[in-house]
Amino acid sequence: MSTHYSKPVLVRSVQSIQAADLLPANAGRASRVHALIDALGLKDSVQIEAARAATDEELCVFHSAEYVRAVCHGEADNSDDVNDDDEVDSDESDFGLVHGCSRFVSMASHVRYAAGGTLVAAEALITGRTRTALHWEGGRHHGRRARAAGFCYINDAVLGILRLQQRFSRILYIDLDLHHGDGVQLAFEHSARVATLSLHHASRGFYPGTGLACVEGRGRGQRRSINVNLQPGARDGTFTGAYSAVGKLVVGRFAPDAVVLQCGCDGLAGDPHKVFNLTTDAYAECLRVAMAWARPLLVLGGGGYSHSDCARCWARLTAVACGRDSDVPVDVPEHEFLGEYGPGFEMAVDAMRVADENSAESVRAIVDAIARQLDVRASRRRQAEGIVDDARKKQATGTQQPAWLAPLEQQQQQTRQHAAEHIDADDSDDSELTQSSVLLQGDRHTVYASGALPDEAAALVAAARACGAVVASGASEHFAFVATAAECVVWSLARSALGSGVHRLEMPGGSSGEAPVVVLVGGGAGDVGVLACSGGGRLRLWARVVFGLGGAARFRSADLGDGLRGDVCERALLVHSDLAVVATRRGRLFQVALGGGELHARQLSHSRSAKTGGSLLGAVTALLGGGGSGGGPGGDALVGLAAGARTELRQSREVLLLTRTRLIKWVVSRAHGDRLLFSADVARTLRQAAAPRFGADADVELLDVAATHAGDVCVLVALHTARRSMAALALLSAPHVSVEPAVAALWPLATELDTSSLRLALPAGGPALFVVAPRAVVVGVLPPAAGAARLALEAAVSFRGGLLGFGAGADAALALVCDGAGAGVLRVAVDVAFRQEDVDAALARQDAEADELPREQWPQPATCAGSSADSLAAQTRAFTAQLEQAVFFGSDSSPLAFAIASPAPGEDAALQAAALHVSQSVLDGSSRLVADRLDLGAHLRERLRRAHAVMRVLAANGLAAKVSAAARAQLCAAAEQLAAASALWAHQNTAWAHQSGAAAQLLPNAAAAFLEARGLRARDALRELLRHHAAALGALLAFVHGREPALRRALEVSERGAGESRLVAYEASRIVAAALHAALRYRFAHAELYAVPAELAPEHWTAAAPVVDLLEGRLEATYALCRDLSARHCAAIHERIEKAALPGDNAADGSRLSVFDDAVSASFTGETESEAEAEPEDLTKDDDPYASPAALLRNCVNLMGPLANLCFRAFLDRIAYLRRAQPPGADAMGRRYDVVRPRFLLSLVPLARAPVAFRLAEEYCDLATLVALVFATDAANAAEHLRNYVGQFGAAFGRTLLAYYERRRAWASLLYTQDSAFDAWLKEYIDEREQEVPHGPMAQIGWIHDVKIGDFGAAAGKLARAALDSDEVSQTRTLLSLSKLAFVIADAGSSDQSDAGTGDQLASEARTRLEDALELCEVQESLQGFIAQVAAVALPLGAEDVIERSALDAAMRTTTPELRHERPALYTAYCNLLSHSLGGHTLDIEDILDLLTFPDNITVDSDLMRDRHCLAVDILSRTNHTISASAQNTALRTIWRRVFISDNWAALQPVLSAPNVPDKLLRSNLRATELYHIVRSCLAVRELPYPDCFISPTEAFALDEDLEYFDDNKNTVTAGDEPPSPSASRVLLLSSDYIVENNRLQGAVEHGLSRYFEEIMRMVADESSTPKSRFSRTGSSSESVDRSMDEASESAEAEGDEDDAQDVNMDSD
Repeated sequence: MSTHYSKPVLVRSVQSIQAADLLPANAGRASRVHALIDALGLKDSVQIEAARAATDEELCVFHSAEYVRAVCHGEADNSDDVNDDDEVDSDESDFGLVHGCSRFVSMASHVRYAAGGTLVAAEALITGRTRTALHWEGGRHHGRRARAAGFCYINDAVLGILRLQQRFSRILYIDLDLHHGDGVQLAFEHSARVATLSLHHASRGFYPGTGLACVEGRGRGQRRSINVNLQPGARDGTFTGAYSAVGKLVVGRFAPDAVVLQCGCDGLAGDPHKVFNLTTDAYAECLRVAMAWARPLLVLGGGGYSHSDCARCWARLTAVACGRDSDVPVDVPEHEFLGEYGPGFEMAVDAMRVADENSAESVRAIVDAIARQLDVRASRRRQAEGIVDDARKKQATGTQQPAWLAPLEQQQQQTRQHAAEHIDADDSDDSELTQSSVLLQGDRHTVYASGALPDEAAALVAAARACGAVVASGASEHFAFVATAAECVVWSLARSALGSGVHRLEMPGGSSGEAPVVVLVGGGAGDVGVLACSGGGRLRLWARVVFGLGGAARFRSADLGDGLRGDVCERALLVHSDLAVVATRRGRLFQVALGGGELHARQLSHSRSAKTGGSLLGAVTALLGGGGSGGGPGGDALVGLAAGARTELRQSREVLLLTRTRLIKWVVSRAHGDRLLFSADVARTLRQAAAPRFGADADVELLDVAATHAGDVCVLVALHTARRSMAALALLSAPHVSVEPAVAALWPLATELDTSSLRLALPAGGPALFVVAPRAVVVGVLPPAAGAARLALEAAVSFRGGLLGFGAGADAALALVCDGAGAGVLRVAVDVAFRQEDVDAALARQDAEADELPREQWPQPATCAGSSADSLAAQTRAFTAQLEQAVFFGSDSSPLAFAIASPAPGEDAALQAAALHVSQSVLDGSSRLVADRLDLGAHLRERLRRAHAVMRVLAANGLAAKVSAAARAQLCAAAEQLAAASALWAHQNTAWAHQSGAAAQLLPNAAAAFLEARGLRARDALRELLRHHAAALGALLAFVHGREPALRRALEVSERGAGESRLVAYEASRIVAAALHAALRYRFAHAELYAVPAELAPEHWTAAAPVVDLLEGRLEATYALCRDLSARHCAAIHERIEKAALPGDNAADGSRLSVFDDAVSASFTGETESEAEAEPEDLTKDDDPYASPAALLRNCVNLMGPLANLCFRAFLDRIAYLRRAQPPGADAMGRRYDVVRPRFLLSLVPLARAPVAFRLAEEYCDLATLVALVFATDAANAAEHLRNYVGQFGAAFGRTLLAYYERRRAWASLLYTQDSAFDAWLKEYIDEREQEVPHGPMAQIGWIHDVKIGDFGAAAGKLARAALDSDEVSQTRTLLSLSKLAFVIADAGSSDQSDAGTGDQLASEARTRLEDALELCEVQESLQGFIAQVAAVALPLGAEDVIERSALDAAMRTTTPELRHERPALYTAYCNLLSHSLGGHTLDIEDILDLLTFPDNITVDSDLMRDRHCLAVDILSRTNHTISASAQNTALRTIWRRVFISDNWAALQPVLSAPNVPDKLLRSNLRATELYHIVRSCLAVRELPYPDCFISPTEAFALDEDLEYFDDNKNTVTAGDEPPSPSASRVLLLSSDYIVENNRLQGAVEHGLSRYFEEIMRMVADESSTPKSRFSRTGSSSESVDRSMDEASESAEAEGDEDDAQDVNMDSD
């Protein structure tokens, strides 16, 4: 039994044939079918199993018991008593046993054997005895369960399918009968496990009248009954084209485990129906396609009413199933029914000359309609439940009132659960179609992996490569071999091969260097023969390698011997099943007879030996232009050998020999003589044909030859021109003996190939052809018309390793043996069922699709110079084709190479457009290469892998840089959206599995409303959206978020509705999180692959404004849901939430402090970190959030972290985009982010998710929140956490911590550090804060920190600045004293340094400024005491009103009426200064100068008045480092203006200007003025620098800038058009007071003040020439100084020239 393991099973028996012959409609047909099968010699190639009679029990599996009894146990009534139809028995009519289905003799036997034979065939498949089982007496497809119909008394097809279901889950039934397979479709129209596909003709009045709709089915079987209704005249191309297209679609989507093929042949051209115009080729092709699906195949008969044509068809199909289609002869072999095949006696069934009413457009429309209507997008849950009632739809949308909220009936719930279980089983990945064997799928060609290279073969190849030996290889449909000079390894490609399936044969050539010529003999799947010929002519034949009784050592041998005469055997050809031809390098030909007991080899002879020297050898030698020793390097050597068409003679065939110049054709026969047909110089003919097109210098090199099935000759040539060399195909018309061959066509190949080693293969005579190169194969299809300008198809397939060999199969396929990565046997199949106009239409359609690309994907004309739109479209198509193949089929384990050439300059845009086009086609599900599976989850995952592969392929080929950053971002976004779609579908399946309320239907209902709002409708909207609108996921999520509040409000009308409302809110957040988390996870996982710079990234779909709003809204809603649920079900969580009082919470009013706003030690009631992170016990009782509120709360709490992460990421992406596109918008978004982020990070703490908050704060570098989290969760261990974060984040965290301390005024914590780095950060921070807020508290902290770190110099400076900022005089003095102390310490610390110079000078200047500041404090204290003494109040003063009264009293006592009445503004300012001074407040330098120089009425002590003015000038001289230059000038003018007007110059002028006034008298009068005493005190006593501290009277006038200075520095004037404030009015009054002063000064100047001032200055200068030691400031009162100055003056005058008469008095000056 094992010897027949892999053969097809043919079910028949004598009884079954006889029973089938009794059927009146097909009387005798079965005998003729099997007689022809036997006559063709196919009996040995199949395993025959006897058909048996089915039992009643087996028949009743489908048919009713009553019908079985009526059919199998009734009797035929053939009497003449029944003459009227009205008299027919009613039972007979009920069972359909009337008219065409009347009873007949042995009807029961026919029924039982028809059904039993199909059951036997099904059992053969179930047990694994075969992969293909044939039962030609079956296929009765019209029978009903209890009624006969259409000559069908039994429906064995249904019974066979039901039997197959014992092992196979999904069955695909295909019906090729002319009539619709209504019985099978009706039987399974409710089944989800059986799909039916029927190709037929249906019209009104044509039996059975069904099958008009393209897609049918009911219930779970909805859209699983597919019909292809073809119009009359359908030819082979129409039929097979529709079959291939629809079959591929159905198999890909339904993924069957087994196939049942009904081959009713009443569509043949010779059938009496005369509807279709088919030949046996169409049925053979359909069977080949079905076998290529690699599934268990049950082949049945069916209709067919021309018995001879039916026998021709099914006999040929038997040969196809056996792999012997090529062995079917042209003529019908002799057998008992030969006479019925006349007059032609041919196996072929010729087509009629009738029009095909099916156009390419109509067939394409049918295929498209089926593709659209196949409800692969429908929800399988809805299929299981049937039609969903309207009430449930309204319930899911929330538009119904609480009536629907009642629990669903238990029966309905059980029904749904049962349906879901079946759906899950139906959708399992195990039942999906695995397409791992498909390595490449083009528009018209496919590459399959037929089998791996066995270890023995791989070792043999490796050894040959190592020693440089030649390797020969080849393959057939079922076997392959690898051979060297010493050994050949043959192996079976069938999975069920016996043993290992590998056989090792010793070659006849020994260890010679030449590889043998090996030919596989026999094409069956079970066994194979091997003919090997060494280069020296030694032959060996293993007739049966697999089942050979003697093993590898049992072979027959022969030797060509002396016939070679030094020649070498190079080619061998199997002419017939038992006849081969061997060709040598010099063109000698030998015939090898393989039949019989011995192996016979002889040199070919010729019938016209008298004319050619007695043998064909002489004729061939003469034709080749050489004698017995011809050939060699310069001779006309052999380049090709091919088998031609079969001839009219038995066992005869044409053979083509191609040399370097000539084409020779002869007939070789085993039974007849060999006959030379012609010899032609085709090289010359082809050169002449190429000259007009390629130039006169074009040379032609012949490479290989093959024959077409039409008898034409196809020659592979190399065209050499001056510019390039290219491969081309020449089609020669069928020549005759005496006629030179004509060149019908010459087609250059567009694919660039090395023409040095090309081979041509034309399996089965075409039209598929293959040009084989060492590392590539060009797949082509000959056009139907020789006059076509190009091949109907040309596509290149590249290989990563080398090709060892190839072989042509019986069908339009090529078998290849490849080496290297993925070494094994490949099969290249070509779809040849198309016409030239279809090719042209496809090219036009591709052009249109390229033109429809988005405009932004096309370059501007300037970027693609020299390329037109047509060339750009062509480039895009080329790149698209390459990318598609690499994306869908490229892998590291594939033997195929999918390298994409780098685009030429100007073609980058085409590559980018192609990448975006492929990615978009994957995203919207329109790609033809995406398997449209029923399992949507697997379908989406597959699309995600393909979308990812687009960028991976570009990167692997080094083309990523050729694609712009924006395009790479688009590619990434497409993959992200598919990842999100896949996650959404997985989430929805989980939701359906756990619940059935409004929450579970939230996403499906939202999808339906979303599509409807956009004018789209679908029965299963969610499937439709995820399959074809994944790009709209962002808008869908926003739509879900927008619908959720309204749905919740509709639900919250009852307690149960409120619970459902919370589930809806939770589900909405889960949907958003699931989709966006999957998208972002993909983006970050492959960020390196896409390499999109942040500065060039476009707006991301996950960061669009609606998505950002959506995430923020879902976070808020989820937190509110946590608060709501905790209030009801978890007191611990609720207490923590209320205690947190987050910013933005409605409950966080001003009356309650949040723990996050507390000081440094804030924490939850002192709990430790582990306690803060512990989950309350209330949250761990249940796992089902849909059944337990506590579990729902826990899930909501767990959801907060992922949602916050997604929200923060969206904010950051949005901000980054806005910074490039809309900078103002980025600032606003950043501010919003700074509010949202800490709020929701801190919200995780009361939810017992502090670790999540810490992790997110660390990830998003929210250092401020991180500091707050440290103190809010575990204050006891805060120091350790802070050290860790300082080490992790460095200075940034340190500064944030300092800001936290400052904000909470935690000064002790701020200064309590023991880390040098932290001290340095603190110093920088304090300095920066002081610059930002010069008078803030950090100014006080700064000097303390400087003292702590030992920087006393800096501390001194800061203390001095703090003293200036102090409001209290006493505090100022204290700070200045501390500053002086710090300065002394710093000065002492630096005294040991050797380098002095500039440092000493700076220290001296600093010390001077410090002393000046202390003296200024003394001045203020003295003024305060003086004013208090004048006001007669005791210090310190009490309340402010007492101070104000005292200040007014002092002002009244110290001012003149003139000041109070004439200059009220100055008086008011004076009162304010007195009030500040009495209050102990520190005065500005300007205020002190004003207070010192205000005119008053205290004249009893004029020295005090003078000292005040002098002190004012002295103070002003020391303030160059404190106030600005303009302020100094203003103050200087004010002081001297008031000094100048302190004397009554109008009264002094008559005295000083009198004529002949002696100088002594003049000087004596001037010495009596206040001006003199003040100038002398400034110069002599205080030694103030001249002229820096002095100005002339004309320079002392008040200027406008003085008021402006007052305005700018005192902030007394308002801006804009507002009315003047009181301060502004004061400025106006001051301006009038200054005008009074200016007028007085002007009067003084007019009275000679300027001259008197100059004289006083000279007097003081002369007097100051006395040594200054006499005018020591220490211990000298003004009176003693005056006396000393007078004495010095008198002495100087006495020493002068007393007789000098030239002294000039003041008047003369």
